[in-house]
Amino acid sequence: MDASAMFLFMATFVLAFLSTNGEEEETKLPPHILFVLVDDLGWNDVSFHGSPQIRTPNIDALAACSLILNNYYTESLCSRARASLMSGNYPIHTGLQSSALKSGDPAGLPLDVMIMPEHLKNKGYKTHIVGKWHLGYSKKDYTPTSRGFDSFFGFYNEQIDYFDYTNYDRSEDPTLPTFYGIDLEDGTETIKTMRGRYATEVFTERALDIISSHNESDPLFLYMAHLAPHTGNEYMPLQAPMTYTSRNSHIQDSKRRMYAGMVSALDESVGKLVDAFSQRGFLENSIIIFASDNGGDAGSYQKGAASNWPLRGQKASSWEGAIRVPSFIWSPLLRLKDSRISTQLMHVSDWLPTLYSAIGGELSDLGKIDGINMWKALLYNLPSPRIELLHNIDIFTGMMALRRGDYKLIVGTNNDASDTWYKPGGFDEMDIPSSMDDWIFKNDSLVKKILEESNLWILQTADSWRINATISCVQPPPEGNGGCDPNQSPCLFNIAADPCEYNNLAEKYPRIVRSMLEILKRYNETAREPILNTRDPQADPRCHGFSYVPWLNEEFTAECPYA
Repeated sequence: MDASAMFLFMATFVLAFLSTNGEEEETKLPPHILFVLVDDLGWNDVSFHGSPQIRTPNIDALAACSLILNNYYTESLCSRARASLMSGNYPIHTGLQSSALKSGDPAGLPLDVMIMPEHLKNKGYKTHIVGKWHLGYSKKDYTPTSRGFDSFFGFYNEQIDYFDYTNYDRSEDPTLPTFYGIDLEDGTETIKTMRGRYATEVFTERALDIISSHNESDPLFLYMAHLAPHTGNEYMPLQAPMTYTSRNSHIQDSKRRMYAGMVSALDESVGKLVDAFSQRGFLENSIIIFASDNGGDAGSYQKGAASNWPLRGQKASSWEGAIRVPSFIWSPLLRLKDSRISTQLMHVSDWLPTLYSAIGGELSDLGKIDGINMWKALLYNLPSPRIELLHNIDIFTGMMALRRGDYKLIVGTNNDASDTWYKPGGFDEMDIPSSMDDWIFKNDSLVKKILEESNLWILQTADSWRINATISCVQPPPEGNGGCDPNQSPCLFNIAADPCEYNNLAEKYPRIVRSMLEILKRYNETAREPILNTRDPQADPRCHGFSYVPWLNEEFTAECPYA
């Protein structure tokens, strides 16, 4: 073969190889996405933030091999946070900047807003939600299977009883009835056969069924929106089987021990979900996100027993304890060599563009949103592209909060127990273990075992990773309100230097205060009309077989003598 023929042969071979390799690259399946959104979990309720009180061995094992998002923020209430997650927008741009949606509210996340599962379906994903929706259900158009999800198994409203799946909701308006009925749906069909079974386990089982039956040729998006550890109905707010509470017998406070049981059940669920992904061979090409929808209810809001310590406040406020929550992202795509603690500023609205970028989507597909693509910053450990974060503007209560750089401005407050620092209960009889890793993993962790067997266990520095994920502040906290009453005048904090919000800097830096007030004013000029959180008596479950249904649809309309 002469030189020219040899060159032609080699060139043809190389081009064929590149072409074949390119085809393989083009046909590679986008990563499976498991988004575990838990409800009202406090900063101090997971052991990966340094508290030994509630052991979360599966969550910790996943976190240990993850990018832990130590500067991650959400919204202070359920509906706000879920709307931001789904839409990629601040609450002021969804109309959900006021209180959470109530049972029988005709409103919901506006129908002109395209949400995460719709975008993912356009990229070939099969999309499923298990658990809590809380973004409207007055019409089928508001419900999950009309908004991009292929299936929905869960509940519409804020909370349900963990064993009988009823939602009990007293109206603040004494002229309106108390609502009480079953709130468990498969699609839009009410399910009445689960009474007596624990909700966390039931939701986990449905998620496992989805994973096991999923066609592996399609990418999967599973939105696991757990009820736990949110309180149940107000007459029995904390509920867990003895199987889980017995694991927390070292906790002396009975409420805290029951709450810990709820968290233990949640931790077991995470282990089973990771195991199911492993059994299907999904782990190597997946993204798993764990986050709380808002901070914990420390007791004065809905009779909860969460701990946001050492952060200030609890859910429904603008303090760090309401909006700075446990979160991490696990994925082999991040190419981590060891656990990494991220200090990059990030908001719940950033998940939509971040995930869309991670799967190769064009961000222009998402239209104009508030969320910022964090994927490159997370992947390469670059400075956060987010330098500003609108926590919220609620014109009904006058509560506003803004983060810019290291500074946070708070205007207005609930003016109640939410403004203080809640010490965690149940520590009286507990010795701090010398090795947190030995204590947390002492009875084995299913996730740790799976990651080790899959060669995905990357933790190299025992205990130190946990220390780096812990927030420490000088104790004890200030007395009273710490020299800050946001109802009288704005308060300013340097969150990087003072994460527990001890030192009000407003008088020291009036120019910064004026500048941030002007930014808040400009934001408010772009706001949608807030949803008024009304209750339609026609939605009364007594008119619909003691069930919550999309009552404005013709097939569900009924004469209602209680309206």
